[in-house]
Amino acid sequence: MAAVGALGLPVSAAASAPRVLVDWHSHYLSDAELNFLAARTSPPRLVRAADGTARIENIATASGAALSFAGVSRSSIEARLRQLDENGVQRQLLTQTLPLGFDATLSIDEQRRLYRAYNDELATVIAGYPDRFLAVAALPSADPVWAAAELRRAQRELKFIGGSLPLNAFATLRSARTLEPLFQEGQRLGSHFFIHRASASSLLPDQPAVVLPEDTGFARWGLINGAHLTAGGITLGLTDFLDPYPDVSVEIVMLAGFTPHLLDTWVAAGRNNGIADPLARLRRLYLDTGPYSRNGEWVALAARKLGADRILFGTDYGVGGGDRGAIAPSLAALDAALTHAERQLIYIGNSRELLRAKGLA
Repeated sequence: MAAVGALGLPVSAAASAPRVLVDWHSHYLSDAELNFLAARTSPPRLVRAADGTARIENIATASGAALSFAGVSRSSIEARLRQLDENGVQRQLLTQTLPLGFDATLSIDEQRRLYRAYNDELATVIAGYPDRFLAVAALPSADPVWAAAELRRAQRELKFIGGSLPLNAFATLRSARTLEPLFQEGQRLGSHFFIHRASASSLLPDQPAVVLPEDTGFARWGLINGAHLTAGGITLGLTDFLDPYPDVSVEIVMLAGFTPHLLDTWVAAGRNNGIADPLARLRRLYLDTGPYSRNGEWVALAARKLGADRILFGTDYGVGGGDRGAIAPSLAALDAALTHAERQLIYIGNSRELLRAKGLA
């Protein structure tokens, strides 16, 4: 009889030689979030149709404007395990669905209550399947002192590896500086920070305006998000913000936007502006492939420009709580675009080194 985990689902151990060690970019939609949204009478809220299907009525942000969040339901661990096993993926990092925009739309008191409940629920999944899932805690950017305490609780008590934050919190160095109490705690804990595209609280300085013209919004949304991702890459990669935190690892989703396409320009301009080795600064970051894993040429460019040893495999699995089947297309695209050596690093080697640094080898 097959072994079962603490949640009563079958435990299918990853192959002794997995194809991929970790999918570093996936989202877990929780009962805590759905119940919270169902109790609200104004956006963001959960709205159920007569047929019982649910959608999230959201306040437009650059991170969520192109997502319908229709047909949402709590994430299925059984479906995830099946997808991981079918594609030879040993583990998956579970994160909050940041494009829901809670950081920008909810009060800080609401965020504290919701994020703590979310983290507690996520901890039950990790406890049930410690060899299959990793987790980062949902944290509010507008209260870095509370966030630091919650990060400490998440890592010491819930066995998480770090925290997640909205990308626009790093729109500028001045904005990033407000998070110093959180990163100081992260340095003490050796935290991993998952930085996902999302609008941050308006309480932070220098938050970019979100203007989505009615014409060709499908294209302008990508431009806006790419620009925001790139700005975060500049702040975290080219300023001195990370200098005091050498034991913190930082992962920016979706290749940090246009970063691979601008690296050569940044390196030359950085040297002309007093940065001796701009590329070395940028290589402190990990970039994950996320949905861009289906665009193998972009990932190949990032591997050539930044180095394949700084790229993490990720799929963006589970937006909306559903099974998007994102793993197989991602692997097919990257298998075709990357060299064998690049695949070995992105699929296995980089994850092994990062897990070892977190004491999880």
